[in-house]
Amino acid sequence: MKKPEMRSCLEMIKPYVPGKPVEEVERELGLKNVIKMASNENPLGPSLLAVEAMRSNLKKMHIYPDGNCYYLKEALAEKLNVKTDRLIFGNGSDEILSFLALVYVNPGDEAVTVAPSFSEYDFVMRLVGGSPHPVPLVGPDFSYDFEAILEAVNEKTRLVFLCSPNNPTGTTVKKKDLDAFIERLPENVLLVLDQAYIEYVEDADHPSGLDYVEQGKPVILLRTFSKLYGLAGLRIGYGIAPADIIRELNRVREPFNVNAMAQAGARAALADSYHLERSRNLVRESRKQFALGLAEMDLKAVPDQANFCFIDLKVDSREAFESLMKKGVIVRTGDIFGFPTYIRVTYGTAEQNEKFLSVLKEVLTELQ
Repeated sequence: MKKPEMRSCLEMIKPYVPGKPVEEVERELGLKNVIKMASNENPLGPSLLAVEAMRSNLKKMHIYPDGNCYYLKEALAEKLNVKTDRLIFGNGSDEILSFLALVYVNPGDEAVTVAPSFSEYDFVMRLVGGSPHPVPLVGPDFSYDFEAILEAVNEKTRLVFLCSPNNPTGTTVKKKDLDAFIERLPENVLLVLDQAYIEYVEDADHPSGLDYVEQGKPVILLRTFSKLYGLAGLRIGYGIAPADIIRELNRVREPFNVNAMAQAGARAALADSYHLERSRNLVRESRKQFALGLAEMDLKAVPDQANFCFIDLKVDSREAFESLMKKGVIVRTGDIFGFPTYIRVTYGTAEQNEKFLSVLKEVLTELQ
């Protein structure tokens, strides 16, 4: 078959492999009541207010959505106390990452990232012919080495991607460190601060980042409705940035990129303070439950501020993953992040957490 040649830059891209769906594992292994603790989803599900809002919109699905997300934008601007022209919405915050690469990166340009971190940063850079430049996190707590990050910035650097809390480690930046970093970052470099898990943060020293936007710094904050809000299946995220950056990103945004159901669900979810606090409390209690359970196995997780944790099992994570899955628990292996003895585990309900800890104890006994 004759066809055009694939762009050479795509040879560097490894297709994203998501966590295994519960239905697939149950079908393949003949199991029931499998639990998925692999994709950092909210085990409580969506807000009931969001479900009702979506249900009431079902009869309008023959009409194109509002491309400007007007009502959602107004509600979010009020909640965050920002102007509406500082906001942009995407089909997940992943789409906004693509906007950033399309707008600011030419072939041969570079971006600085940290490692391990979210693979989508590398993906969007490769997609436009750019190159990611990873800087390792340091120490057992996976701390950010800001001096090394600054040293990695050069004349080809267009973007710096920082994820806080970071995926997969759950670690965060400190405000004073980030303030100093931004002051030293060249003005022609845009900081992309991915805050997908910010609603779980309890550290008072963690920056919200909104002051950077208000001051007109070259910073964009990325947030999502997929995690705390429990709307991962709707695929809706948003960016907060100075108005001129938002205007430039809108040049590459497809019309109607956020569907009507997602807009209705997200808007209602913003108002459900009961569901949000219940979801936060679940994570707080899960951290305590994990700490006690892991201590019994002489293990501990990397200190986190997210809805998941990163654990060094001191055995091959792929083998542990397979054994856990055969016993009805799905987690994420650390080898995909370059850490072959680690697993990333999403906090679940108390019952799910107990099952994971019990099964993990069995698996480690079998593997050691």
